[in-house]
Amino acid sequence: MFRLHQTTKAQGSVKMKRCHLLFLVLLAIASPPSLGEDMALDGAKFASLFNHQAADRILLVGFEDQHINRVQNVSSSSSYRRRGAYQSSTWSQGVTNKIEGEYHLQKLTEWPMTEVGVHCAVYLVPANQSVEKTIKNLKRDKRVEIVQKMNLFKTKIHEYSDTYFMLQSNMHDMQIEQAHSVATGQNVTIAMIDTGVDLNHPDLNGQIKFNKNFVSSISSSFSTDMHGTAVAGILVARSGNETGIIGVAPDARLIALKACWPNDTASFDATCNSFTLALAVNTAIKLGVDILNMSLSGPQDPLLEILLNKAVEKGMIVVAADPGSSKDSERFPASLKNVISVQTLRMFDSNKKSQNQSINAPGENILTTLPHGTYDFISGSSISAAHVSGIVALMLELKPGLTLDESRKILQGSVLATCSATDKGGLTYGINANLALLGVCDLIMCSKKL
Repeated sequence: MFRLHQTTKAQGSVKMKRCHLLFLVLLAIASPPSLGEDMALDGAKFASLFNHQAADRILLVGFEDQHINRVQNVSSSSSYRRRGAYQSSTWSQGVTNKIEGEYHLQKLTEWPMTEVGVHCAVYLVPANQSVEKTIKNLKRDKRVEIVQKMNLFKTKIHEYSDTYFMLQSNMHDMQIEQAHSVATGQNVTIAMIDTGVDLNHPDLNGQIKFNKNFVSSISSSFSTDMHGTAVAGILVARSGNETGIIGVAPDARLIALKACWPNDTASFDATCNSFTLALAVNTAIKLGVDILNMSLSGPQDPLLEILLNKAVEKGMIVVAADPGSSKDSERFPASLKNVISVQTLRMFDSNKKSQNQSINAPGENILTTLPHGTYDFISGSSISAAHVSGIVALMLELKPGLTLDESRKILQGSVLATCSATDKGGLTYGINANLALLGVCDLIMCSKKL
C-alpha cells in the first residue's frame, strides 16, 4: 500500500490506446464535474478492499471503455439529456463479469476513470490460487490493458513532543515576507490528497473550499486527522488574523481530498492504496485544479502514473514528497519525470551534488496546525512538499500560464545556502520564495517590486 509521501520510478510503460473520438467527447463535457463516484459495496467486500493483510491478493484490472462520459439519452417529456453521470456500459460489466468467472476471482468493485477513458475493476484472488500466475495470465488476455497489484502508500512524518521548542525560521529563511508583498496565491487552486483536515481550526477556517472523503467507509473522521491538518497549515494557514501561523500561500483555494486513512486516531501515520488515490487524482483532474500536492510515497503504480500524466497533460503542476531513499520502491510519485520532487533540505556540501533533481525545502521542526485548534513542531518531507506547492501557487498568481518546465527551472534556480537552525549547525541549502518570484518576474513585467 501507499504511505502518505513518495514512491518508485515507473519502469514498465503501459500502452493505453487513445482514440480521437473519445478525446473529442471528453473535451465536449462542459458541465461541472460530478463528484458522486460512490461504490455500492457490502461490508465484507469493503473489509477485503481495505485489509492490509489481503492487499497482496488484490488486483486492479483496467481496459479502455469508449462509453465513458458519452451523453446519455433519457426518455422524458422534456427530452432532458444528462451529461457527466456515468452508467457502466453493458459491455464493460460483461467484461468484468467474464474475467471474474474465467479466472475464478471475486470482484470487489468497478468504476470509471473518466479522465483517461479506462474502466477499472478490483478483484480478490482466492487464497488457494497463485497471484503471480493470475497476473501473468491476465497480461496475456487481449481484453485487458492494465493489471497490477493493489499498492499501499504511507505517511512518513513525526512530531516533536516539546511544544515549547524554539520556533523555526523556515518562513524567514525563505523570505516569505518579501514574497507576500507581491503574491499570496490569489486565484490559484491547490488540491491536496492526504488524510482529512480540521476545517474549524482558527488558521484554516474558511480556507478549504471543497472537501471529499473517499475512505469514509473505514475512516469517517475528517477534522480530527493529523497529517492532512499539518500539511494544510503549511499551504494556506490564514495571515493577518492575529493568531497562530501563516501559510506559504494564504490566499490560495485549497481542496482537501481524503484518500488516506490514519493508522490510529492520534497518529500522523496513514495509509492509502491505488484504488483510493486513483479516485482522488481523477477528481482533481475533473475539478481542473492548478496544483496537486501529494505528501506521500510508495511503490511504482501504473494506474496512478497514467492518471498523473493526464493531470500534467492538462496543465496541472504535481508536487510530491521524496523521502530521499535510495530505493525506487519508496519514491513514487516523486520519481516520475513530470512530477516536481521535494526533499527536506540537507546540510550544504559544495563537493556533493544531488543524485536527482529534487527541490530542497524546509522540513525539520516546522510549526504547523494540528486538530482541535492546536499547533506543534513536526518534521518530514510531507511538510517540505507543502512548502514548494505553496511557492508554486505564488508563482502561478503572477503568471497563470506558467508551465511545468518553467516552474521546475525557476525552482531549481531559487536555492540559497542559509545558516541552519538545527542542533547540527552549519549551512543548509533550500528553496527561497523571494528568488522564485524574481525568477517569474524575469519572464513577465511584475507590477510590484520585490
